[in-house]
Amino acid sequence: MNKIIHIQKQELIKKETVERMKGKIMRWGILGAGNIAHRFAASLQNVENTELYAISGRNMDKLNAFAEQFPCEKKYQGYDLLLADENVDAVYLALPHGMHKEWALKALKAGKAVLCEKPATVNEQEMQEIADISGQERVLFMEAMKSRFEPAYIELKKQIEAGVIGTIERIDTSVCFQIPAEMRGKTYHTMPGQGGALLDSGIYCAGLIEDFLKGEPVNVQTYANYYGGIDWYVDSLLQFDNGQCRIEVGFDRTSPRDAVIYGTEGKIHLPDLHRPSKFIITKNTGEEETVEVPYVHDDFYGQIDHFCQLWRTGRSESPIMTREAMIREAHILDTVRNAFTCYDMDDLKVLEEQEEVLQYPSFTSEDALSLGNRIAQMAKEYDRPVAIRIQDETGLVVFQYMMDGKTEKNEMYMLGKRQCVLDTAHSSAWTYIAGKIDSCYEAWWNDGKHAVSGGAFPIRVNGERKAVVMVSGLHEGKDHELLVRALCAELNVSARVFRKALG
Repeated sequence: MNKIIHIQKQELIKKETVERMKGKIMRWGILGAGNIAHRFAASLQNVENTELYAISGRNMDKLNAFAEQFPCEKKYQGYDLLLADENVDAVYLALPHGMHKEWALKALKAGKAVLCEKPATVNEQEMQEIADISGQERVLFMEAMKSRFEPAYIELKKQIEAGVIGTIERIDTSVCFQIPAEMRGKTYHTMPGQGGALLDSGIYCAGLIEDFLKGEPVNVQTYANYYGGIDWYVDSLLQFDNGQCRIEVGFDRTSPRDAVIYGTEGKIHLPDLHRPSKFIITKNTGEEETVEVPYVHDDFYGQIDHFCQLWRTGRSESPIMTREAMIREAHILDTVRNAFTCYDMDDLKVLEEQEEVLQYPSFTSEDALSLGNRIAQMAKEYDRPVAIRIQDETGLVVFQYMMDGKTEKNEMYMLGKRQCVLDTAHSSAWTYIAGKIDSCYEAWWNDGKHAVSGGAFPIRVNGERKAVVMVSGLHEGKDHELLVRALCAELNVSARVFRKALG
């Protein structure tokens, strides 16, 4: 039986002290006028004794439009001008990730308290620099990790600390969403140096993991779809002193954005881990309980209100988002990033060797049927269904099989992989790695014609290409691995000679 518990908003709103009610109006400035700045400004209207005093950006038309929706006293076409205004008490840093360090340091040195949109920095070193200056100047800095300030998260943490699921053993986190192909390279989320799913989404995963798992993170296994300086998908398993965690993030697929915390006596499912409003406790006995805890006003309010209370009491560090916690979050993401595979020319040679060795003496329709069926049988060993196609040089489809769950999109991917083979005379995995080494195929990534990833392999007879075999559905090199394993089995070749490429 699933028991549902509702916790009312009035129980969650901290009673205001007389001193705070009579306190000075806290005047805010915003660096940046994008979508996230709009959400902050809307939520700030719910926080007592505060006002939006100034906004800043590069485009005055954009600032005027912002001020029409959220009236303020000052509009500055330049971030330095806002920081020079002595009437600004605190700033909300809503600039792209790569600009956070520069403007956080400038704001702190100007004596402005800083609430910085996540991720606070792009790596641990930058976060350490900000933490050092915040401590030295005794000026408040906090990453806007809103999930930690949601009432549902606060209640979840309370129950975990009370032992509701026993001792934590593992935490699985996942935040994946698709960025349309036409937007790639046009938003800072997809620009090298500051983009990638790990920074944008993984910071929420790291925020949860950092709060409950202790000690130094050690990489166990990491898969990454990393191309053009951007990680489009990451699936990483890390080991801590008191348990393991999984971080799955992506810009190339959609999945539930949730977390599951496993303990010795049960588990807790946290839907919408980036902005939770409920969680489900499942005990090992089978007993299940859903705890619903609504937002106070909205999902931004908690972090803003907490920050304002810190400022009013003269604090330079949050007890919830400590400097140590922010540094550790960045360290967790750096640990994952450092596990990304770095390719070199030796990898290309292994792939070229595969193409040389895995040739047929002849390739008939019977061979195509046998190979296709072999791939379909071996695909059952993997955790996802696949689409399979074999197409000859005339374009004729001589074998096709779509497992349940595969769609027209998989067919499109297979055709895009085949195009890589036609244009390079090598496998699509070769194209992918060659492009990573020197960016020679970077333009193909978004051209709508190619699919630069493993999963298409040339079928040759005495050096002449006769067909292309394609697989779509697996990830992180597994499509290519499946093809090579099947070809090895069909041609009676030991896969051990290709161990590096299959690793």
